[in-house]
Amino acid sequence: MTRDERSDTLPLRKSLECREAAVELAFEDHTQKRQHARLEPKTENNRRLFGNCDSAGQSAWNSSWRGVGKCFLGKVTAWRFQMFETFLHLDLTSLLIILIFFLFLEYRPPWWYRANSDCKKGIPGPLALPIVGTTWMLFPGIKAVSRLHEYYQDMYKKYGPIMKEEYWCNIPIINLFEKRDIVKVLKNGSKYPLRPPVQAVAYYRKSRPDRYTSTGLVNEQGEAWHHLRTTLTPVFTSPKTISSFLPSVREIADDWCNLLKQSRDSSGLVSNLDDIADRLGLEITCALILGRRMGFLLPGGESDVGRNLAEAVRQHFIATRDTHYGIPFWRVLPTSCYNRLVKSEEAIYDLAMELIKSANDSTKDSEVFQAILKADLDEKEKTAAIIDFMSAGIHTLKNSLLFLLYLVGRDSDLQRRIMDDPRYSKACMTECFRLCPTANCLARILDEEMELGGYRVPAGTPVICHFGIACRDERNFKDAATFKPERWLGEETNHNAPFLLIPFGVGRRVCPGKRLIEHILPVLLEHTVSSFEFVAQKELEIQYEFILAPKGKTAMVFRDRV
Repeated sequence: MTRDERSDTLPLRKSLECREAAVELAFEDHTQKRQHARLEPKTENNRRLFGNCDSAGQSAWNSSWRGVGKCFLGKVTAWRFQMFETFLHLDLTSLLIILIFFLFLEYRPPWWYRANSDCKKGIPGPLALPIVGTTWMLFPGIKAVSRLHEYYQDMYKKYGPIMKEEYWCNIPIINLFEKRDIVKVLKNGSKYPLRPPVQAVAYYRKSRPDRYTSTGLVNEQGEAWHHLRTTLTPVFTSPKTISSFLPSVREIADDWCNLLKQSRDSSGLVSNLDDIADRLGLEITCALILGRRMGFLLPGGESDVGRNLAEAVRQHFIATRDTHYGIPFWRVLPTSCYNRLVKSEEAIYDLAMELIKSANDSTKDSEVFQAILKADLDEKEKTAAIIDFMSAGIHTLKNSLLFLLYLVGRDSDLQRRIMDDPRYSKACMTECFRLCPTANCLARILDEEMELGGYRVPAGTPVICHFGIACRDERNFKDAATFKPERWLGEETNHNAPFLLIPFGVGRRVCPGKRLIEHILPVLLEHTVSSFEFVAQKELEIQYEFILAPKGKTAMVFRDRV
């Protein structure tokens, strides 16, 4: 090495010597301080580490390595960028694999037994892919989840009376479309019928112990469900409750007709019928549960609380659909659809509580409200039950009424027959349940092995009974695609009804409000027919919102009956 080279590297060597000395001093200093059980802040240690190096040594160290860095950087920049891209993709892929693996381990509920799929080999169905199963059929661009009812109709035509799907993590699900198999499953109900819970709702409620002590009547299983069921629902099915509430229903029906008159334009068109139906659902539900008329059907009676509650309920159903059929990353990440579910859940809770507080002392006269308050349950459980009953009643009643008005509105002669023969109003409602049920399928989890569609299906398998499709089968109902209320006026024509006409469920898990709605809808139809001759403006489009609902705004023409 020449003298010039040695002189060039002298500052660097000096700096290295300074750093070695500084490290030794720092180590000695650190040892002494540990002996005295005293530790100085990290910033002070850094000061001591470099404190013995003069500024010339520091500058030489920095400038020397800066020169080396510049030389090397020019040669490897492109390579480093390519490697960064590669590792970025690998990191994202690894993250995705980890998330999927986590879901695979955690997603399957224990009461599904993780049923073996070997016994179900041979059952026809769409191609199942690893992890995603057959859910790829509902990916964007293939089939919209809002048209799920059409998807299952297509699957029935393609695969026949029994069809196998695989849910996320390849959980097998059996779909039944024929009356024989549907009846077999639903007749075989145990004391504690199992049904798949709404996973995202159950997950959210478990995260809010300040509001909920359970996942609710819909989602609980076994003895916990049975206790809630036997404690909360008897008042809804009591003949005394129904008979005492009917006079209020007639008053509400009169207010409904008056509001329709005031909402028409010069041609008789009511362009916001679904909004008025929301107000009707709110009024009836609050009158039943809170024991007070809230005035939602009065002119100018639409309040922000009522409007926001109705919209929150609708958004809750849609968010439930999207979390159920979408990629279940909401279990590990707050996805957009899960955030919408949380927002709607909290809005429903807060707005319903506001209505409950506004009712004040009137709840003392509500048989339903007082029965729930006296139930042997935690206070949070009672509050949650009242809110759940209110939100379920609003949306279900609204959609059922809109379907009924549309079907009857296509036939002016039928409207006159309803006025002449009171039996027709109930027959129209029943036929509406057959053609346009708000819930068109029913899920169960088999608690014992069964033979379905010629295949042995083991216990623990989720089974979906598509009674809505079976109700449109010519083998079960003659002229199945035609709206014919007369079919329900003869005793010999309704032998298929018990296990096919079940829009509110059947057996021990039947909807507690079933009997009330079956009394409310005929009264509303009779009052509407006696006041108006009404006509649907366009063909009804239906979409799937976790239940079936009219698509878009609903408009009808209501002309005074003369």
